Amino acid sequence: MNFFFKKRNKTREDIQSVAVIGEPTGVIHDIHVSVDADGKLVGLPSAWIKEIGNQITRDEQATNPEAVIQVVKYYQFSMKKQEKGEFKHILTEKTIAEESKEIDQYMNSKEAHKSKDSGLDDNGSEPLYVNTIRPDSVPAIPPKKSPSNLKKIKKLPEQLDCLTLNDDLELRRKSDYSSDDDFLRRKSRFTDEDYFREIKKLCNPGAPNDFYLRTNKDLGSGASGIVYVATDLETGKPVAIKDIDMTKQQRKELLLSEIAIMKNFQHKNLVNFLDAFVMYDDHLWVVMELLDGGPLTDVVTETVMKEGQIAAVSYEVLQAIDYLHSHGTIHRDIKSDNVLLGMDGTVKVTDFGFCANVSGNEQRETMVGTPYWMAPEVVTRQKYGKKVDIWSLGIMIVEMLEGEPPYLREPPLRALYLITANGRPKINRWPTLSENLKDFIDSCLQVDVDQRATAKELLTHSFMKERMELRTLTPLIKAAKKILHKA
Repeated sequence: MNFFFKKRNKTREDIQSVAVIGEPTGVIHDIHVSVDADGKLVGLPSAWIKEIGNQITRDEQATNPEAVIQVVKYYQFSMKKQEKGEFKHILTEKTIAEESKEIDQYMNSKEAHKSKDSGLDDNGSEPLYVNTIRPDSVPAIPPKKSPSNLKKIKKLPEQLDCLTLNDDLELRRKSDYSSDDDFLRRKSRFTDEDYFREIKKLCNPGAPNDFYLRTNKDLGSGASGIVYVATDLETGKPVAIKDIDMTKQQRKELLLSEIAIMKNFQHKNLVNFLDAFVMYDDHLWVVMELLDGGPLTDVVTETVMKEGQIAAVSYEVLQAIDYLHSHGTIHRDIKSDNVLLGMDGTVKVTDFGFCANVSGNEQRETMVGTPYWMAPEVVTRQKYGKKVDIWSLGIMIVEMLEGEPPYLREPPLRALYLITANGRPKINRWPTLSENLKDFIDSCLQVDVDQRATAKELLTHSFMKERMELRTLTPLIKAAKKILHKA
């Protein structure tokens, strides 16, 4: 989507406001939300009202109005982004900043005032508060949180963790650019054909059928493409091939830098990139490892894991997270669905960048950056950086303990609100856990990002010393497969 910016003189009220986006005609849609004397939110786009009323009670709106505003803004933006059908790109400091700007721009765009779910636009006549939730279905209203949980958003660049990866650097190393200036000058003039040509330079020039035998079995499909099972003709091992239609990707430069980065990402706990081909019809085939044990989700939902097994999985996942963080990359979607297992107990993280992902429970994949595992600062955009993955790991440990993440049975918008308003979730099995595991979870689920541990710190946590051998996961994998008829 192209945005058109209209300059105007700033008034006193504009000093703290975000950039205003309008149509080429100059129409401006400012959103100024406040709470009236009756505790109602005033000034919301009418398209948002029905969704809020269906999922967030009036008392909750009055208790945490700022959380409501932030959550709905992020939710609406995420759903709109999902409609565009872009594949998940590697997340770096640069892309976080770009996304944050897009969210603020979207907040004040005409698109923000429309919703396919509500069927309303700014001319709608719905009241400013709608509540269709049955009283007996509403969870207890969370207590009012301290201001530290919902800090005023500051300028994002001041809040970002320092990430080290320059995603253009590797591309420059693999290209014939004499200088940074030459690279940037030429890149700014790139057409789609130029990007396709550069992508081909980084891909295998051969015919994929000479290397891989693709089957008709697909592992999942989405807006970005289909993931197929194939066989490596040299090794006989199964692989996954993600078929991406490059003509449907709006940001061709990200396709280009993605391949340059992924070709250099190799780690024992990542589902590794193996190969890439550009087909005659401008389809990109990305070949990835395929694990035969299935997702960790099957194990956590169908079996009971011991603390030592939870420690073993967490240790392997932490090694993958630490590797990504050391290369300036944030995963942002750590969850059991994205942890794949080998029948020998091998643990690998998938679904970052081009990684092939297997479609699972639709409820768990309803929006970009699955909300149930999401750190509060992703929505509030406060000090948003690498530690979002540590929060998600903490939620995944709750999965391993209880079979599902907190709020999974809530709709995504309400789940986002509860995460933002409540902070750390309640863990039902907390009294039965060992002190080491409690402390480990505490280190992951700190709302204050500064108090949350890093991946490197957690790798040396005393709970990690309790990990069992990975082969002890094999009986659980087999049991889950049998229960789910996947054997």
